[in-house]
Amino acid sequence: MEECVRCNEVDEDRRTLWMACFYQMNELELPFEKQIITDKEDRKHNFFTLRVCKRCRADWMEAIRDWFNTPIGPESSCGSGIYVRRFGDTVEVTEEEFREKYG
Repeated sequence: MEECVRCNEVDEDRRTLWMACFYQMNELELPFEKQIITDKEDRKHNFFTLRVCKRCRADWMEAIRDWFNTPIGPESSCGSGIYVRRFGDTVEVTEEEFREKYG
């Protein structure tokens, strides 16, 4: 019997979600397990996995579909000149957002 890392349901039917975007996924503070895979050229790649039930896998798939289908608006500046890193991307935030997150 195995427990789903998301909803804690226990049974024998689990799925493994594999995340590989060449980014340190541990920044998300999720219970990923790190897997190191060696390719044909003997290069090592980090993959991150989660063991989940079918329902949680379906939620994950739906979230990815929604992300992909959400239109991206034009970039706009709030005029603060304050830039932070957010999951590897540089984004401008307001003074209020900066103070709230970084003190």
